[in-house]
Amino acid sequence: MENDCVMTKKSVEVSRVTRQFLSKSCLVVLLICLSGLSVQANDKVIFNKPVSANDARYQYTYDLMQLVLDATKQEFGEGRITFSENTMTRGRIFNELKKGKLINVMAEAPKKHWDKSLLAVPIPIRKGIQGFRVFIIKDKYQQAFKKINSFADLAKYSTGSGRLWSTVTAMEAAGLNVVTGAHYDGLFGMLAKERFISFGRGINEAYKEVAIYKARYGDLMVDAHVLLHIPLVTFFYVSPKLPKLANRIEKGLEKIIADGSFDRFFYQRHCRYFKESSIDKRKVFTIENPLISEELWQELSDKNYLLAPEMNVEQQCLQ
Repeated sequence: MENDCVMTKKSVEVSRVTRQFLSKSCLVVLLICLSGLSVQANDKVIFNKPVSANDARYQYTYDLMQLVLDATKQEFGEGRITFSENTMTRGRIFNELKKGKLINVMAEAPKKHWDKSLLAVPIPIRKGIQGFRVFIIKDKYQQAFKKINSFADLAKYSTGSGRLWSTVTAMEAAGLNVVTGAHYDGLFGMLAKERFISFGRGINEAYKEVAIYKARYGDLMVDAHVLLHIPLVTFFYVSPKLPKLANRIEKGLEKIIADGSFDRFFYQRHCRYFKESSIDKRKVFTIENPLISEELWQELSDKNYLLAPEMNVEQQCLQ
């Protein structure tokens, strides 16, 4: 009986120790699991704050990024989009992207110093559409632009651009008289004051911008005759501090391209601009872009990442 009592006490002691051990083990496992979830949920994409309430240039970018984050949720966990507290210039954006704190992702055209210092996701997010440039002009120049039949005719008219925009180099190299401005909103005022005669914009931008600025500058319109084609692509650039985020974005883009959701997303947002601009009925002038090598352009074309300005708009959008 005495031995039985000893065994019972020992059993109780062992049971108590075992419960304590298991409790601590479960707590450790729980903390590890929660830690893993917090890491997965920490994918925060920080974009540059828009210039103004009128600046809708990057809404497509934000919507596409959300599609990418949703498509990769199962593998990478939650992700969310936020914005920098202040609007940054392109020069500051580049410097802050390298640090990855105030901003960590930017949609931008390739530049050598960006490619060298940042992580480029080499998939064009707009199929090259931003290189399909139409011109915002004042009503009084409508007839003059109808008479443009050569690039030399087009070059007679000064054109406006943001000072650090990727298209400046290509247009100047081609011989256009480019007048630059520092501020996006201010460029429309410069056009209204005829500091330059035309303002080249992507077909995905021009019509929205005329609608927005029509109240302030009532005589603006989109020329219906000319299309300037500049080989131009937009990549997502990611801070070098966040290679896992760059990997997630690349895998997400590949996934939505493979399952067809990227094309549905793209054409739902652009077919009206293809039709409105009637690009297949315009005089098309193609110029070179020194910032994009022929090898890169060919590689992207071979992967069917790009559109051609002579594409059949009706057929493409019906698909």
